[in-house]
Amino acid sequence: MVEVFLNNAAKKIEGEYHQSREANAPVVLILHHHPQYGGNMNSKIIHNIYASFISNNFSALKINFRGVGKSTGTFDKGIGELTDAAVAIDWLQEHNPSNVPIWIVGFSFGAWVAMQLTMRRPEVVGFVALSPPATKYDFSFFSPCPVPGLIIQSSNDTISEESDVTELAKRLMNSVKSGHMEYHIIDDTNHFLRDKEEEVVQIIDDYIKLRLNSAAISSQKTKKEVKIREYA
Repeated sequence: MVEVFLNNAAKKIEGEYHQSREANAPVVLILHHHPQYGGNMNSKIIHNIYASFISNNFSALKINFRGVGKSTGTFDKGIGELTDAAVAIDWLQEHNPSNVPIWIVGFSFGAWVAMQLTMRRPEVVGFVALSPPATKYDFSFFSPCPVPGLIIQSSNDTISEESDVTELAKRLMNSVKSGHMEYHIIDDTNHFLRDKEEEVVQIIDDYIKLRLNSAAISSQKTKKEVKIREYA
């Protein structure tokens, strides 16, 4: 794992990168929660997700949005942060073989940014959205769902209502063209999934393995398989 700095116009975006030893390994970009509410790439849940993808032989990059940590600039209400994430995807493509699968993971505000980028970048093959802030932000842009993904939500979320996220998850599951999607609701935790980090990472790890095994069996599109699963 090495510290990296990505150039975004006049700004520098701080990141941490792990290069897989496997040839043509998939890559993942991981985005933290809201910069104005303590979000950063070194939070416990981001660190654990980063480690999970690395253990599954991904090349992994996590970044600090502008104005966080050593990243220069100031918070830009999602506009600049989307640019930061796009620059990170470009950087990953420059440092890996062409046509490797790309995943995006976002936590809360980072999920909103990640899902916008998923719509804009056809090379993205999967996403993980943790506590997507469907109550606060408009997710209507995410239709139809271009690729399968995993959504994780708390049943006690006071920032993004469970009912709003469930409605979003159902809409995406009904519109995804192919692949395996999952939606998990975790009890006894809050928007930040506090004290449930291990459970969250286990769900993500299981989903990664399922998707990678499906890809190993067949390079063709898998049969559409969508379902809502609760995790207590």
